[in-house]
Amino acid sequence: MHYISVGILLVLVPLADHHLFNHHVMKRSPPDCCIPAKLNVATKRSNLGAAFFKRLVEDPQSSKDVNADTMCNLIHFLMQQAKLNDKLVSFTKGMFVIYDSSKNVFKRFMEAKDAQISGDDEKYSGYFKRVKHMSRKALQGFFQKLTNKGQKTDGNNLTVSDTFIYVRGDESSHFHDERGSKDVRRYEYPAYGADVPGACMPSGFGHILFGEMKPLTENVSSPYYGNRIYIKPELFGIRQLKQFIKHAESYLDHISKRYICNIKDFQVKPQCTKEEAFRENTDKKLSDKWKSILEQLGTSLPNPLNEYIQNATKHGIHEIYRQTIELEKLNPKVIQDFRQNQIVKNYGTDDLSVRKGREIIYTTQKLLDSPRTCDMFEKNVNKCKT
Repeated sequence: MHYISVGILLVLVPLADHHLFNHHVMKRSPPDCCIPAKLNVATKRSNLGAAFFKRLVEDPQSSKDVNADTMCNLIHFLMQQAKLNDKLVSFTKGMFVIYDSSKNVFKRFMEAKDAQISGDDEKYSGYFKRVKHMSRKALQGFFQKLTNKGQKTDGNNLTVSDTFIYVRGDESSHFHDERGSKDVRRYEYPAYGADVPGACMPSGFGHILFGEMKPLTENVSSPYYGNRIYIKPELFGIRQLKQFIKHAESYLDHISKRYICNIKDFQVKPQCTKEEAFRENTDKKLSDKWKSILEQLGTSLPNPLNEYIQNATKHGIHEIYRQTIELEKLNPKVIQDFRQNQIVKNYGTDDLSVRKGREIIYTTQKLLDSPRTCDMFEKNVNKCKT
């Protein structure tokens, strides 16, 4: 079993109308069995998270329920469902991607954001703007503390706001290609953040990064039709200066791992496992092996060698898999062996047509059909076979 270090990526598809919702999301009862709670997952929160996700899909008023507690429940649910991912890729930390054929989930998040009286901090998005704002806010808080003792304040000693979901804009390194150019990422597909304090989420996570990517297909019969949403639980947010500094340290550590682990001599080191170094990024060892095969094919390739290599590096596993199908006739034995032993063996057969790296991939229907999490004190429990 390979454990994935991925961010949570959620891909959802908005509903054009009630008829479309009924066509793409079938209302049916989940199986009459349950799955034991995964390590660090709270049974009650996982089941509440399942109910919350269902409300987001079906209830137009559910945006009013979006808060730190319900989003914490949602993360417990998504982490629990990774146990049922039906793939060789599983989740310890990283990215979830949800293909939402209802097109409602991300819409509810945005409705909740827009209803915040204190706003969404969009005017502070951007690294320099945010650092400047947080530094000024920290100084204001310091002086307010001297003059307004006893006033209810947040972590920066300022009056508490109701801002839960805030705009991170282009302040996220995840899925740049999928979200578009810098301006498109900032204005059309920005990243968002939500801080969840109090050690509510599993594994010490205290922040949720999420956003929307460009739709993958307009084919309504495809299981991947609709909105694509990514969700990634992180240790630290970026709205408070002390959290921003810790987040930056964590990011630099991750970037240094990615750089070092691209060096062949370091790829056997524990810190260079797929879980620790690559997350939703393309598997470096896999892409290098495929590059070697492409170079062996050389002039027999129908298109320029660099074109195949660049596309494989940019788009990841689904592009490498596509290329193995296209080029199989050039060297059937070698390419079939690579596809079976390097791709299918490590990633299974599900979702290969959309997989970039080691992200956990869901569809709305799969999440709605998921079994509940077993209560450890429940008697005569009917456990699902996995």
